[in-house]
Amino acid sequence: MTTSGASHGTTGRVGERALARGVTATWWYTVSGIVFFGIVSASQWLIWILVDDDTDGGGSAVRLALAASAAVVELGSVVMLLRAYRPHVLDERGAHPWPAARTELIWVGVGSAAAVLFGVATGSWLAGIGTVAFLVSVLPWPHGIRWRVILGMTVVLIALWIAEARWWVDPAADTAVYVVPALFSILLPLTAASSLWWWDIVRELDRARQAESQLAATRERLRLANDVHDLQGHHLQVIALQLELAQRLMARDPDAAAREIDRACAAVDAARQGTRDLAAAFRGVPLPDELENAADLLRSAGLDVRAQIGADMADAPADLLGPIVRESVTNVLKHGHGLWAHLSLERVAAGWVYRISNDHAGPDDIGWGSGLDGMTDRVRAVGGDVQVRRETEMFELTVSLPAASGLVEARA
Repeated sequence: MTTSGASHGTTGRVGERALARGVTATWWYTVSGIVFFGIVSASQWLIWILVDDDTDGGGSAVRLALAASAAVVELGSVVMLLRAYRPHVLDERGAHPWPAARTELIWVGVGSAAAVLFGVATGSWLAGIGTVAFLVSVLPWPHGIRWRVILGMTVVLIALWIAEARWWVDPAADTAVYVVPALFSILLPLTAASSLWWWDIVRELDRARQAESQLAATRERLRLANDVHDLQGHHLQVIALQLELAQRLMARDPDAAAREIDRACAAVDAARQGTRDLAAAFRGVPLPDELENAADLLRSAGLDVRAQIGADMADAPADLLGPIVRESVTNVLKHGHGLWAHLSLERVAAGWVYRISNDHAGPDDIGWGSGLDGMTDRVRAVGGDVQVRRETEMFELTVSLPAASGLVEARA
């Protein structure tokens, strides 16, 4: 049971990290897409200025410089609004809070001022108002409001496009060149809102995943509580009956009363051991994490560490190997010279082989200690083997375990 739980826990943590990276990557794709579309839209208006100046015969560089500067400020405002958009916490309906924070409104003001300058430089109402609509589209609107605002602004932009194309655009200019920036200005708010709508869906799915994970953890705690209740309740009831019987026998049969007390003490020991085993089954550190922690601990102590870990190490019996890893690393830190350490875990035909070696472990009369002695007893109880090899400049511990081994076998 413990081995399976370790594998599942490790897989779950790896999956959570992968999902977290995926959510972050989705956000950056979203921001990059919005900013890229804004850059393309601004560049189309800059091309329009060049064409319009050539048509007028002016070729004014001032308009181009003002429009480019305004576009940079406006895109910077959009980036800052997007930076503030991500941390917003969705409510239970998946909606963002409103109104926006004061800092966000300041950036809307800065971007709107740049949009006015951009419209003046391009000579187009559509360019200026479309830029303001772009800013408004990246605000954290409440549920159901964003698309009403965006659709309303899109209708206004289409009306401006028709009006400018008919009355305000110079007839001598190439109308086809005007169509491209105008189309980008109309589509820009829709594109930004669609991208953020997709991002909100991703965040809502991530919230659901986290809620599911927390619910699973709560269920596991409840199951543990029920197991502890059943275990302790059974033993306590037995102990109470045995002590009550001993109390009745105390006067007329002291020997029988003493036997009942001994049985009650044995029940206490059984309850204690059962609680330990239950806690070990639920709180054990997965073996892959145990090995990573061991290697990091040795490296932090200044040792040159080489680790060779098999790909299927999560299937190894963590209940037996976990304590052995900890004891062996402690042995290396206490008795080694602190220069190097090699550890490995591999799957063999007959089971698992864990090996750790380090530079000279000190004098030969240094014993194992009670920790490793206890681990040796447990390994041999399940049919495994422990070998120690001492050389002048090396100490090596090798633990071999059969394929099927665990706490159940060790207690049998």
